[in-house]
Amino acid sequence: MKIYVICDLEGTAGVIDHRQQCWFDGAYYHQARRLATLELNALVEGALEGGATEIVAWDGHGPFPGGLDVELLHPACRLVMGAGDGGPAGLDESYNATFMCGLHGMAGLPRAVLSHSFHGRLAAVWLNGLRIGEIGMNCAVAGLYGVPTVFVSGDKAAAAEARALVPDIETVVVKEGLSPAPAGLSQAPAISLAPEKARAMIREGARQAMAKVGKIQPFRVEPPYTLARRFTEARFADEAASRPGVRRVDETTVEATGSDLLALEL
Repeated sequence: MKIYVICDLEGTAGVIDHRQQCWFDGAYYHQARRLATLELNALVEGALEGGATEIVAWDGHGPFPGGLDVELLHPACRLVMGAGDGGPAGLDESYNATFMCGLHGMAGLPRAVLSHSFHGRLAAVWLNGLRIGEIGMNCAVAGLYGVPTVFVSGDKAAAAEARALVPDIETVVVKEGLSPAPAGLSQAPAISLAPEKARAMIREGARQAMAKVGKIQPFRVEPPYTLARRFTEARFADEAASRPGVRRVDETTVEATGSDLLALEL
């Protein structure tokens, strides 16, 4: 049973400050990477207990050094490195399921922790009219290969977002935003589980998710694909609209259409 794990940093228990914990030169960046790697290791242990025989994880938090510490990686897990954050590199039809670890909600969500969509310049993204963030795009890319997404860990907003797309997905909530107004990547009040507790829940959740492999259907969006992007400022839309194949919708929104989802730029 071959499993692909999509990893991010902002959805990890104890991570609440983007500048200090998620930037490569942040004072607590190494702490955040360690916490994220230990959460991945807990997922690996649970998946192995549930029957996984091969596990590959993609570090989706930007280029090296990324959001994971390879020195702490579980020995049963192989790590995709140096692929940046453009998508789950190496994912293909050979995998039985996709798991997501440390995910965050899309931009604009209330009571969310470090919510954003791909990068801070985007206010919203739609795929064929469906508003999505990184969770939705990950599920859709996995669906291109016929691979179901069966597990996600992260904050409460991320879990709700995943269930809206895949109702039977196994979710583990490790923290919850307390601000009723969207805070984006700004620090805002949140309540987090202790990392040790979060890891215990992730391990059990991953074990249970393995029983859903073969029962949950892949999340599919049918071509042709129209990807619409609303930027936080018009100058970012100006830049995007200057590229071939991109149409201007309004002052801050552009869209592009194509048959290859992976070729549509975010």
